[in-house]
Amino acid sequence: MKKRKLTIKMGMVWLMLICWFLPFLLVAGIMAFYMFGDYFDNKMTAEMDTLSFNSQVCTERLDYAVELSKSATYNGNINRAYELYRKQEMDRYTLLQTCDYQLRTYRHEICVQDAVLWLWDSPDIGKQSTFNESTGGTYRDILTYEEEDHDNVKELARNLGTGTAFYANKDRLYLVRNMVDRSFDEIATLVLRLNTEYCFANLTKLAEKTDVTVQIEDTVFPLKGEMLTWKDVHRGENHGKRGYYWKNNVLGLYDVREGNSCRLTTMLRIQDADSIMPLYGYRFVLFGMLVLLLPLLFLILKLQQKYLTRPIAALMKGAAEIEKGNLGYQMEEIPVTEELMYLTEAFNEMSEQLKYQFDHIYEEEIALRDARIMALQSHINPHFMNNTLEIINWEARMNGDEKVSEMIEALSVLMDATIDRKKQPEVRLSEEMEYVNAYLRILKERLGKRLVVRNELPESIMDCMVPRLILQPIIENAVEHGAIRNGSGTVILKGRREGRYLYLEIYNDGGITKEEEERVQRLLAPGYDTSREPSGNLGIANVNQRLKILYGDSCGLCIQNLGRNQVRTRLTILV
Repeated sequence: MKKRKLTIKMGMVWLMLICWFLPFLLVAGIMAFYMFGDYFDNKMTAEMDTLSFNSQVCTERLDYAVELSKSATYNGNINRAYELYRKQEMDRYTLLQTCDYQLRTYRHEICVQDAVLWLWDSPDIGKQSTFNESTGGTYRDILTYEEEDHDNVKELARNLGTGTAFYANKDRLYLVRNMVDRSFDEIATLVLRLNTEYCFANLTKLAEKTDVTVQIEDTVFPLKGEMLTWKDVHRGENHGKRGYYWKNNVLGLYDVREGNSCRLTTMLRIQDADSIMPLYGYRFVLFGMLVLLLPLLFLILKLQQKYLTRPIAALMKGAAEIEKGNLGYQMEEIPVTEELMYLTEAFNEMSEQLKYQFDHIYEEEIALRDARIMALQSHINPHFMNNTLEIINWEARMNGDEKVSEMIEALSVLMDATIDRKKQPEVRLSEEMEYVNAYLRILKERLGKRLVVRNELPESIMDCMVPRLILQPIIENAVEHGAIRNGSGTVILKGRREGRYLYLEIYNDGGITKEEEERVQRLLAPGYDTSREPSGNLGIANVNQRLKILYGDSCGLCIQNLGRNQVRTRLTILV
């Protein structure tokens, strides 16, 4: 199978792809290396270190808030006042005043926004509260606590014992601690609303599109954005003290800190993580390169189509037209480039010259063929003409004028066919048989009963066109080697048409010797020079050459010895 060649258009496209897309892919590969190589891991380690540091600061501030809540218990003022109250050595008003005095210590603590203390013997009546104006605390915060949070906090404190707990509701985070007596019975509960802007300052000031959630022990508190769960920042396997999770351009980080008083878990999710990654904006760079590349590629293809592909396609079309035989084909569209314009003009000139030369050679070939045919047609055996004249002369002396007239008429037919006044190289087979019959009439006068001629040509082929005087030399050859040489003989004419070919066959019973068969093969050989043969041997050679000149190499003359003194001469003619 012939290997398909690469076209110029495809070659140019591949070249542009290599020259332009290869750098594009190289840049993308470098960016991918930074994104997913060691640099990425190092960047993630740095991000986790930052988160760990911020979580550590937050844990220390929460520990400090827990220590503040313990100071009321360790101070002992409320416990002693409550003990005196039980012994009825102190009235309730003085007890509440003592509690209020203790709460005022939280007005100046930066990590506290509001503080509430209530007694267990009358939690709905014995409430004392205060707020820290410097951290944004207001009396409205106290009312919000009583309206929305007190019942839940009281339920939490009921089962708290001597421990510390956290309670979160919306943007409010409370630290809850019970105060007990020496028998570990709850006497009061201290509730501190923490200043989250201070306790989690490093986490609340992160960039936009960042979600932050903290979990203090079991209490989940969303600091910023949406509330996060472990599945948002964790791959799913057993997690350690810290880690990260990257998926679909979203980065999730977590860190677990064990403080002195509580455990803090920080969960952070960055929605558009490209902003913290190396080569920030690489997607826009690649997209910009691609956007600029595609119009440039389109422009190059258009220019290639106009200045290269279309002119070459026109040249190929012209070559195909020449191959089909449309000599002299001219290309009308002239390319704008100097090189292709030269090729186009050269093609048009060569095509015109080729047509001129072909026409000139063809005319010369036609003239040569006509000359050769005319020369071949003129080779009627002069011995036959002499013998005919002798017979006419003998008949004129020995007989009356009737036979002389008949012979003269037959001779006139032959002479007219030879002269060919109408200049027709081909005639119908029926007309050719008129010349044959005239020739046979003369031969019958010469040979009489010694010559028997049977015409078995079918009527269906009589309209076929054959070369003029093509049968006369063959019949003459059959008679000479049959009846004349043997004293008597029979000549049979047969014919048939098969497809595009007409086959005319002449049989004679004269036989053929080995020397004659070799001579026949020599005379019928392609390209044989008949000038070296005596004029008496030119008949069959002339017929063979005429047929090949007129109809090609598939036609011609064939003489075959059939045995039993039977010789067949076959003429193959294209019809």
